[in-house]
Amino acid sequence: MDENQIHHAIEQAYQLIVEAHRNMTEIWRNHVLFTRQWWLGVGLSICPWLIWIGIRDQRATGQFLLSGFTIIIVSSWLDQLGIAMGLWHYHWEVIPFMPANFPWNFSLLPVTVMFLNQYKPEVNPLIKALLFGGFSAFVAEPISQMADLYHPIHWKHIYSFPIYVGLYFMSSSIARKGIDCGKSGP
Repeated sequence: MDENQIHHAIEQAYQLIVEAHRNMTEIWRNHVLFTRQWWLGVGLSICPWLIWIGIRDQRATGQFLLSGFTIIIVSSWLDQLGIAMGLWHYHWEVIPFMPANFPWNFSLLPVTVMFLNQYKPEVNPLIKALLFGGFSAFVAEPISQMADLYHPIHWKHIYSFPIYVGLYFMSSSIARKGIDCGKSGP
């Protein structure tokens, strides 16, 4: 295959993606928007942040937000990867342009982790990570599946457990230490 053929094949593949996206957006507009599942997703996207704003430790807000935004970035990337690989999918997206689970990646995960990092900081992070991983993988995912929000295809909940544990450790480290932005001094 020469370079022109490669470019043509890539363009054709991108056109399939654009067409699939148009179809998904049309389905979303006509059949998902304003359903009870959509409203549930909107509520799960907003309410955790409102609760966190009310209970956060204002002295360390920046560190907790940094850890939460890191969770958003990493979990969204991993979710997109799983969708692209055909491991799972969602039917009731809050926003059609983001097939990843918006309420989970942008609200529930980061706010839960920020809450765990803030409260009882003396508790061993391993214990918190195991609790977070266990609850997320073996309680939250099955509930999402029973609620018809999450559809694993080639994925088992046990696979998610070490990922959630790792996400918590990463977030906990950021929340405890922050990021050294090159400050120097005595």
